[in-house]
Amino acid sequence: MKYIKNFFEQFIILIQFMTRIPIPIKVEYSEKKLGKSIKFFPLVGLIIGLILYFSNFLITVYLKNIFYNKAIIAVLIIIIEILAVGIIHIDGLADTFDGLFSYAKKEKMLEIMKDSRIGTNGTVVLILYFITKIIIISEIITINPKYLIIFPIIARLSTSVNAGLSDYARKSGMSNAIISENGIFEVIFSLILTNALVFLIIGTKGGIALFIALLFIILFMLNVRKKIGGITGDTMGASLELTSILVLFLGIVLR
Repeated sequence: MKYIKNFFEQFIILIQFMTRIPIPIKVEYSEKKLGKSIKFFPLVGLIIGLILYFSNFLITVYLKNIFYNKAIIAVLIIIIEILAVGIIHIDGLADTFDGLFSYAKKEKMLEIMKDSRIGTNGTVVLILYFITKIIIISEIITINPKYLIIFPIIARLSTSVNAGLSDYARKSGMSNAIISENGIFEVIFSLILTNALVFLIIGTKGGIALFIALLFIILFMLNVRKKIGGITGDTMGASLELTSILVLFLGIVLR
């Protein structure tokens, strides 16, 4: 019973902190609980994926006379995703590229990433990100809409992998609690959970997409660690968003 209670509290905290999905349940928040909940992050991805999948279904079946253009449907799906998740990870993507592509020293990179203002590198990557995502989703909804379910699942595995296999690049910060509460056990747990969900939804091709995505997650993480000596909340957000794009692209390639 205690394990079930802990899982319930951690899962609710994870949804409340990492999404904008309204949960009318009060749970006592602590950074430790949030950190321990990260291994369940793929389950949050499943909820987001189901929202996107059924939104696409409703639009293409019941509103097809209004929204008959694939690009328009893709834009609507992205808007729905932003409404469900918020822009916390997208903000991390912009901040990461502002910092890593500044070609400054480690301390300066971290300072740039913490700056609330967006720079040229961040602006460019966001433009490319949204253009790419619109094009890819407009294709995936006709090839295999189930990838709308699995891309948020695999993308959120990246947070568990980063938190479990890296150290925090700064001396202190909110993400430090997440990283300190995760290790190799949490990574393996999250990987098994992700693999089970993806296989049930897509099958063998989903396993291939997961394997390739995992390689990318690790390579991106190692590159970040080389540049700033660890990871941050921003780089975890960047990893999540880039993994999303990769999985959607693999859905087209593997079809």
